[in-house]
Amino acid sequence: MSSLPDHGLKEMTPVFGPEVLGACKGGSFHEALECLSQSGDLKARLLLAALSHFAAKGYDGVQVREVAEDAGVSKPTLYYHFGSKEGLFRQLCLVSLASTSARIEAMVAPFLEAPVEGQKAIEEASLALSRAYLDLLMENQEFTGFILRSIAVPSPDSGFRDLMPLVEKGLSPLGLFVNHVFGVGLEQARKEVLLFTSLFGALLEEKLRHSEYHITDAEIQWAVRRWLHGIQG
Repeated sequence: MSSLPDHGLKEMTPVFGPEVLGACKGGSFHEALECLSQSGDLKARLLLAALSHFAAKGYDGVQVREVAEDAGVSKPTLYYHFGSKEGLFRQLCLVSLASTSARIEAMVAPFLEAPVEGQKAIEEASLALSRAYLDLLMENQEFTGFILRSIAVPSPDSGFRDLMPLVEKGLSPLGLFVNHVFGVGLEQARKEVLLFTSLFGALLEEKLRHSEYHITDAEIQWAVRRWLHGIQG
C-alpha cells in the first residue's frame, strides 16, 4: 500500500529542483511550471494555479477550493499533494527560490571568470549585473514582491520566516560578485548584498504600486551609483 506524502510544515525540499525546472524551455519558474503542467504533471498544474491566485489575492485571500477548481482537481487531491494551504504556498516559495537561486548563480558566474579592474570596468559590471537582476525580479513581478514580503515580514499566525535563510542562500552568489570585484570579506559582502537587493526591491515595489510606472535605465544607473558610493565611499 502506498504511503501518503509527508507534509511537515518545516519541509524544506522543493517538489521541483533547479535541474527539473531548467530542463523546460523558458527562463522563469512560471514558464517552467507551465511546461511541466502541459506535460501532465499534476503538482505543477496545482502550483501554477496557486501562483495566479496568491499573486492576485495575497495569502489570506486565497481559498483552497478555488485553486483546486482552477487546476481541475478536487480539494482532497490538492490536500493529498500539499497537505494544506500553507503547504501549498510553502512549496510555491521553495520552487521559486530554487529557480531564482540557480538563475542568480548563472548570472554571476561570467563576472567571476576574470578580474574586474578599474573604475569603469567596475561600474559597467555592476550595471550589467543590476539590469540582469532587475529583469529576473520583473519576470513575475507581482509574485516576486509578494513572496519576499511574506517571507521577510510574515503574518503573526504563519510560519514562513524559516524560509529567510533560503532567500539569503539564493542571493549568496551576489556576495561572491561583491567579494570578487571589491575585495571585501564575505560578511561585509553579505551586508552589501542586502543593500543592493533593497535598492532594486524598492524599484519593484514602486512598479507594483503603480502599474503604469516604467523603471527607466536612468533610475537603474542612479541605484547602481548609490550602491557603489556606499561600497567605495
